[in-house]
Amino acid sequence: MHRTRQFHHSQVATLLLLPVLALCGLAAPAWSQGSDAEELFESKIRPLFVRHCTACHNSELATAGLDLSTADGFRQGVAGSPLISGESVSQSRLLRAVRYQDAVKMPPAGKLDPAEIDDLETWIGLGAPWPEVTAEMGEAPEVSTGLWSLEPVADPEPPPVARQDWARTPIDRFILARLEEQGLEPAPPADKLTLLRRATFDLTGLPPSVQEIERFLNDTSPHAFDKVIGRLLDSPRYGEHWGRHWLDVARYADSTGNDEDHKYPHAWRYRDYVIDVFNRDLPYDEFILEQVAGDLLPRTGRLETDRRRIIATGFLALGPKAIAQQDKIRMVYDVYDEQLDVVSKSVLGLSITCARCHDHKFDPILTRDYYSLISVFASTRSFVDPTSHVSEMFMKPLVLPEEHQVYLDHKKKIDDRKQAQGKLVEKEKERFAETESRRLADYMLAAHRVYAQGADPAELSRRLDLKESILERWAGYLKPGQGFRPHLLAWRRSGEGQRPSVARDYQDKFRAQFHEWNGELEAWRQRVEKSGPDEAKEDRPRFIPGRDRFFHEVYLKGNPRDESYQTPFILEPGDTELFSEEHREAIVRLQEEIEQLEKEAPPEPEMANAVEDGKVVEQRVFVRGDPANRGEDAPKTSPRVFDTRCRPMEASQGSGRLQLARWLIQPEHPLTPRVMVNRVWHWHFGQGLVRTPDNFGAKGEPPTHPRLLDFLARKFTENGWSVKSLHRLIMRSRAYQMASARSELTARTDPRNLWLSHFPRRRLKVE
Repeated sequence: MHRTRQFHHSQVATLLLLPVLALCGLAAPAWSQGSDAEELFESKIRPLFVRHCTACHNSELATAGLDLSTADGFRQGVAGSPLISGESVSQSRLLRAVRYQDAVKMPPAGKLDPAEIDDLETWIGLGAPWPEVTAEMGEAPEVSTGLWSLEPVADPEPPPVARQDWARTPIDRFILARLEEQGLEPAPPADKLTLLRRATFDLTGLPPSVQEIERFLNDTSPHAFDKVIGRLLDSPRYGEHWGRHWLDVARYADSTGNDEDHKYPHAWRYRDYVIDVFNRDLPYDEFILEQVAGDLLPRTGRLETDRRRIIATGFLALGPKAIAQQDKIRMVYDVYDEQLDVVSKSVLGLSITCARCHDHKFDPILTRDYYSLISVFASTRSFVDPTSHVSEMFMKPLVLPEEHQVYLDHKKKIDDRKQAQGKLVEKEKERFAETESRRLADYMLAAHRVYAQGADPAELSRRLDLKESILERWAGYLKPGQGFRPHLLAWRRSGEGQRPSVARDYQDKFRAQFHEWNGELEAWRQRVEKSGPDEAKEDRPRFIPGRDRFFHEVYLKGNPRDESYQTPFILEPGDTELFSEEHREAIVRLQEEIEQLEKEAPPEPEMANAVEDGKVVEQRVFVRGDPANRGEDAPKTSPRVFDTRCRPMEASQGSGRLQLARWLIQPEHPLTPRVMVNRVWHWHFGQGLVRTPDNFGAKGEPPTHPRLLDFLARKFTENGWSVKSLHRLIMRSRAYQMASARSELTARTDPRNLWLSHFPRRRLKVE
């Protein structure tokens, strides 16, 4: 199966730059060896071991001398022989076993999904990190008040500093106080051209024009730079550039990634929504509210506003989904897990999904907390039908309900007639193939005379009593030059004397497969007819092409690599001359009705990839992440560690998404304002006050300037969660306007520029 990976914009940029990096002698950036690797283990690898391995390979059984329940057991390997040694990643014993490349094939019940093998390979490539923990499996972590990010947001006063003349804004006093503690001096101001280029690239992703440069250099007023900031924030290019930052956080892509990589046909609407939000400076709390629960907000009666709020839920609807995965329970819970993951990391900066199989190993998040939040997404509709072979994703109309109903009613009329016609055509197709396949050998021999000897198909079909249109299809199907088709090798290699015998072999095999396949279809039809109205209808059987490629191409689908011929033994509604008199008139009449209805059809309403409330799920804990092993109830509520820090999530109604969204955007929430303020700082300076913007937990880095972070978080909420106000606050500071040159003392004592003695040098993005 073809597999693709899903990339963020920044990852695509890195891929595009790889040849340049190679030419310049620079190494491409590696995966993080720290918290990212540990999170990969907790979210992917440990659950994989629990799901497939530790039932046999645990500390008690240790089948074959292997224990995969602990780090020590893994490192010891099989009876002291390590699973991973110095050879290449792809040749490790573990990967060879799960790929079924050696005599030992694990797990014995069936090969892992390709995505699971990819996760293992990535983990091994990182050195197979297995985080050390102090808590035993299932033991609740203590709710520690030592985790700085869970403490209430302080309201600090800017500290006193010696160089009052340098500190233009409160931000500068926080920065300068740290520098004075370290014995460092701030860099001088950047020159005007550098500052203009910095701000223009920063806010719009584009260089300043010649006219903009001249205007700024000639403006000697004290508010010259304020004018630049205002002009750039008012530019449509601002939303396009800063919207992209959020789209990276929201894992935006226009396809599902994973397995078959299906397209999101309306993903662009969410992209445009994000751009518009940044340009309009929609308050950040409203932005989060709309993305998590926009469809549940009271209707305003203004169509554009109500449409926007539906489109906003693309935040949950998009993202990687393995929709062709056949374990449908696991598939939907993987989707719920991914939805919780994007909400928890983007808004809260916490890796809550690490608690899927056990209590979080580092942060005070319990498994029950995880499933309490999962119940919100399990009660949300993300699919039209998750049980179909390839799960059908949900899309929501952006028109009034009555207008959509008119469209659906008309579409049903067309679908009903197509279904009735399809049943008749299928009967005709089976009757036709049953009759004509008795002369399949004659068609093949006559087709050879047409494409190899130039015989006239009309004359030949009259003389041999064959159907001319079918003979022409056979000639098109069998003619050489259509790529390598091993199932036709016997025909290609047969000589003049052998050809009739070979053609009869193809005929006999076709008819045997035809009767076997029709028997399967008939058995399915009878099962569907006997099923009750409330029972889920069994999917129609699928014929796997590899089972018999000749039969598949001749009777079912043809050769997808070449459209120059039609499938020889298939009938379409337009093949009226080939239908029996019994059904011809009905098929033609239905075709006329379909065409007339399609002419009269109302336009298809605009749609969005979105979510809506579904059937309420009373979620229970899945012990060790196993849906078959249900534990205690997990009613919808916020994680308990927050109960003393902000108002708990209200009792749920429906899915609980609206209650979750309102819980996230409380001004007193210790994480939501801090995380966004840190992201904005990070996007301005290239590094956040917290260097791990997605992880404010125990494994993330603490803030370099905690009081400044809280000061900005306070100002952010006091200013109505306005991102543009936050830009102005940051960009007016001397800290933002410093030169990027560093002194020798700074290079020795603060090589990472943690204390911001100068503006960080930043490379331009590939865009």
